[in-house]
Amino acid sequence: MRRELQRRDGEPMRAAARDRTIKVTLIGSLPPHRGISRYVQGLATALAGRDDVSLEVLSFASLYPGWLYPGGDPKATGAATSDVPGGRVRRSLRWWNPAGWLLDALTMRGAVVHAQWWSFPLAPVFLVLLAGARMRRRSVVITVHNVEPHEGGRLRRLANRAVLPLAHHIVVHTEANRAALVARGIGGDRVSVLPMGIAPPTARMDAAAARSAIGLPAGAPVVLFAGNIRAYKGLDDLIQAFPLVLGRVPGARLVIAGQPWGDPSTIERSLRNAEISDAVTARLEYLSETEMSLLLDAADVVVYPYTHFDAQSAAAAEALRHGRAIVVTDVGGLPELVDDGAAIAPPRDHARLA
Repeated sequence: MRRELQRRDGEPMRAAARDRTIKVTLIGSLPPHRGISRYVQGLATALAGRDDVSLEVLSFASLYPGWLYPGGDPKATGAATSDVPGGRVRRSLRWWNPAGWLLDALTMRGAVVHAQWWSFPLAPVFLVLLAGARMRRRSVVITVHNVEPHEGGRLRRLANRAVLPLAHHIVVHTEANRAALVARGIGGDRVSVLPMGIAPPTARMDAAAARSAIGLPAGAPVVLFAGNIRAYKGLDDLIQAFPLVLGRVPGARLVIAGQPWGDPSTIERSLRNAEISDAVTARLEYLSETEMSLLLDAADVVVYPYTHFDAQSAAAAEALRHGRAIVVTDVGGLPELVDDGAAIAPPRDHARLA
């Protein structure tokens, strides 16, 4: 009894709490880098806020060479370097420094190493880090954001799959992702499904005020396509479907916003060919979080007409956070984000999409 009372009094109790603390090393990118950085930051903040976790974040000082990122600078223009309150952040990883990878592999503090895996060019970095973790008898968990790379190719697929055998356990965001890994021979007991989730809503601008701020008609129905513009995202299909939308809703507006991964003139040519240029507002450039939030506030519906996809969309989750309706194609985890089957179209089916 005396020992129990001592444990409840001051330092002995705190020592007991420390004994139950799990040391976790979270590997992934953080802002100002783009991609999954906001997701990693949210996860890190949640972990650091737990009393039973001591968190270390191992992140990147230099993520990619520029030629591997056709969407412009891998770092978001004007974005601040973020910290994780309550966690220890090490921005020591550089894509060009294998000696640094090895040093980090040998000095990671976590008994659990949780890697965020999303981009095949980083396979050498993650192979060194996770092999080092296994050699040091750490438990390795990998969250797989892209079961397959967005753009195809045998070498890309091999690089994307290379790190998975190093995991003791794998986390994916959708049942479709889990099924794909199980079909590849990974045991179902090694794969857990944890949906990406939707962050709590924040204060939004009134739709009329948002439209006024970006020069859109106050009463027009607004359809938004936003984010990095890559081939698999199906913008060309949306452009071809939009004349059908205008046939039913003559005053509708299509807003296209994002950084093209390629020649912007191909988008402009598609708009001319579809004869819808007068109904389109296009901002073919990188948009800050503030600018993207304004567009979401102005939209009635946000469209994700992907031709193929093997993940769950953080962009779509952000649209839902803003209270916006979404229309998706039947690929990857996108259908799991909507309740109404009428909001799901087969990929490349322009009539159903409209």
